[in-house]
Amino acid sequence: MANKILDPLFKLYDPIRYSFNKKKEDYIIISPTVGSKSQLNDGGRITFEIYSLSNWLLLSDAYFRCDFKIKDGTPNENRVPQTNTTLENNFFPSLFSEMVLEAGSNPIETIKHPGEFDTMLKTVFDSVSGWIPDVGDGSVLKEPVRNLANDADLDRVRVIARNTIERVARAANHGFEKRVLQYNNIVENNRWVSIGLPYKFHLQREINDDKIFFGENASNAKLEITNLQLFIPVITSSTEVETRIFNSLTKDIEIAFLHRNTVGSMTLTGESTTWPITNTIKPARYLMVGFKNLPDSQTNNNNVFRVAMNQTQDPIIHKVQVRLNNDNYPLTINPTTKDYNELYRNYKNMCELFGNPPQFEYVDFALNHPIFCFDLSAHQEDLFKTGVNINIHIEKTQGDVTGFCLLLEESKHLIKIADRRMIRIE
Repeated sequence: MANKILDPLFKLYDPIRYSFNKKKEDYIIISPTVGSKSQLNDGGRITFEIYSLSNWLLLSDAYFRCDFKIKDGTPNENRVPQTNTTLENNFFPSLFSEMVLEAGSNPIETIKHPGEFDTMLKTVFDSVSGWIPDVGDGSVLKEPVRNLANDADLDRVRVIARNTIERVARAANHGFEKRVLQYNNIVENNRWVSIGLPYKFHLQREINDDKIFFGENASNAKLEITNLQLFIPVITSSTEVETRIFNSLTKDIEIAFLHRNTVGSMTLTGESTTWPITNTIKPARYLMVGFKNLPDSQTNNNNVFRVAMNQTQDPIIHKVQVRLNNDNYPLTINPTTKDYNELYRNYKNMCELFGNPPQFEYVDFALNHPIFCFDLSAHQEDLFKTGVNINIHIEKTQGDVTGFCLLLEESKHLIKIADRRMIRIE
């Protein structure tokens, strides 16, 4: 019995532990700098600057609040758009063409095409609850375009679509609050507070209303941002904890996180294309690729990746093969059987790696979000000491498509400490 571990249920005399570390949590509200606030609807760069020397900031839980109004795009009109027009799923990141995070005056991450890449990440890391699974022309948004598994799912989709339409109709008066979880954290794997470390966020506004709306033919909706603010949690710790942390800030702090290398987009023209991605010494962990073949339009569902337009059409993409130096990671779609099982299996495995249930069933995945997911984490560590050349070989049918590639690579940084303050990140 001496070597047995007692079940916690029977540890009656263990000391009771309490935590009084955090006294309260507030928010500081950051507005765009004076020089950039005018760019909210002009297609320029919007900048947020955070200089807080004495507050403990929890940047991982920060979010943007966006107030906006929607109006008809017809000149000299100020009407709410047609009732069969709604905002795209996950529209907020698509308001921008680039997002940049600086910490201590050093750029940490640059996210290009944030709308596409945030959609990729949400399907693997997060939730797509509330998205409207509609791939039609938008003429009747209150009805799904395919049969669902049961009546409960059908009713849920109808409610979501109806509420979304009503939300857009009310937007001119009430605005809308949107949390942006994927682009406002410096170390997404570590929910740590920081003190004294200055931050900057740069958002490059993109004026492309065709990309963010989904509606009926001849829809001409316009979105105008009226206010954009950054909310950052401020943690007030107990005196004991604050003293202990201050006393410990005597040496630099090592951090590591998955750096989002948004390679960007590439137009693929031929039937066989090799896409050079990067040459890196950082360990490449995961890679995702998605394809679009339709121009942005308010009659298209723009927030989807496609390799075929419907269940009967032959897939456009036949093979995607990631190459790390001389090692190959292929994924194929059989154009005859239209079999997406290999893609879906990789997608499910990627979700499970990050403890997230798959957000799409097989049919939704095949038609709306066929993302090619590659787990590269089993590669030998010493391979990256001399650098790894990463490229993607793609085989497809004739016709142009646009490819989007997201590489998650392990990134290590050092938070420099001086006078018991975090001064910069190297």
